[in-house]
Amino acid sequence: MHNLIEGLQRFRSGSFLDHRERLHHLAQVGQAPRTMVISCCDSRLDPQMIFAAAPGDLLVVRNIANLVPPYQPDAVHHGTSAALEFGVCRLGVEQIVILGHSQCGGVRALLTGSIDGDFIGSRMN
Repeated sequence: MHNLIEGLQRFRSGSFLDHRERLHHLAQVGQAPRTMVISCCDSRLDPQMIFAAAPGDLLVVRNIANLVPPYQPDAVHHGTSAALEFGVCRLGVEQIVILGHSQCGGVRALLTGSIDGDFIGSRMN
């Protein structure tokens, strides 16, 4: 936790000040990203860093193995589906990028059937 607090302090005294005007503008007028990135939530992967994107440039959704579920409007919780709908229908996102990466444990589990859990195993097949 100490590292996170130090990181927040560095952000406040560095990056935040570098992007202050842009962040203020985004807070006042809202976001209007042209691109949505659906990415794995792997801690080694950072879509904003990979694409050298500034605040407000990308609408990012991260989940295990960058999965996009089939269209299924029902009463079940659909985080990725809701983000897609919001991005396209409300924000006017024009491009959707599915960002995979090497050594993805989620993809490996999907291909080998090696993980069985309440949320991963039965729902990934």
